[in-house]
Amino acid sequence: MNKKKWSVTMAVVLCSGGMFAFSAFLVPSLANSAVVAKNSMATQVHTKVSPAGSTVPVLKVGVPKPVSTLNDDLIKQMTKEQIQQVYDYLELPGDPKTSGRQITDAEVNRRRVLEDKYVYEGLRPRKPLPLQAGQGELYFDIKANTYHQPGRSWTDEELLQMIDWTFRLNYISSKRYVQAPALPQKYSKSQIEVRAAESVRKLFDADISKLETNVMLLEPGYGIPSTWAVHSAPHKSLTMLGQGLEYWEYEVRIDPDTGVVLDTTVMNFAMKRTPIDAAAATAMKKDDSWIKEATRIVKDKQGEKRKIVKAYLTDTEVNNKRGMVAVDVLLEDGSKYNAEFRYPGKQLRCLIYEPAGKAK
Repeated sequence: MNKKKWSVTMAVVLCSGGMFAFSAFLVPSLANSAVVAKNSMATQVHTKVSPAGSTVPVLKVGVPKPVSTLNDDLIKQMTKEQIQQVYDYLELPGDPKTSGRQITDAEVNRRRVLEDKYVYEGLRPRKPLPLQAGQGELYFDIKANTYHQPGRSWTDEELLQMIDWTFRLNYISSKRYVQAPALPQKYSKSQIEVRAAESVRKLFDADISKLETNVMLLEPGYGIPSTWAVHSAPHKSLTMLGQGLEYWEYEVRIDPDTGVVLDTTVMNFAMKRTPIDAAAATAMKKDDSWIKEATRIVKDKQGEKRKIVKAYLTDTEVNNKRGMVAVDVLLEDGSKYNAEFRYPGKQLRCLIYEPAGKAK
């Protein structure tokens, strides 16, 4: 297999744990989702408890978490021929191409709802995705490495066929990927989860204990160091997203050697961003309230006791387009925090920490 084309995505990493929690947020469309297991290294990957300053109501996910048997189902249902087809696909050079009409936002939302039903309720397509022409308007020409998409609205059956193919692809990919034996870790998963929950509580006044939480150790690669990732979201969050419901989810990154929280981020995919125009950007340069709020959060919420020597707006050109305001807060020992806020409401989106020696 071409190692340069190998990818370790969240979907693949979570296969071994029995869940595919982040698959919907790795890629924007179904055809592209089948590319994930082959060609990209996605580390970011996919809650509902109201962070400070938000008017979104608290959501308590009190139902028992169902046990997904998807992995077992996939391998039992796949023939040797089908498994070999996945291997053949993984050997193909280059990225898959697409032909035909692109999937719409409405179809993406339908897919999200169907994906939750696929994972948790056992909903399956009547037949697998065709891998050659002549068996439907939607098919993957595996020899030409091309997805052919229908020129009309996708049916539920077609959406399920693509979902099914993507999960089969990721599952077989994960089984083929041979990982080195895990090294002893200084912190257990339970300890990491506690630290993540505490960071979310401090920064966003939120309780993630009722949310569906996945904890995983991301192996180093592509210049990215090994990191604990803790992701918390409501059960069946894809259904909520597909139905246009607003909710919050949290992502926390923790250094496996020191146990220090490096990044705590809250996400709300329903919130609309407001780009910062030239006039607002000019006014912001004279407005120190963003800097004051960043230093307040670092001292009062994060509980930082070291002296702050400097704080300033950063990456303004890029962040203005994103509708975000970022503030670097430098400490006396050379460490740094970066606080990012949503514009114009000053809601904290994330707090990133760089220890001394790693800060740029």
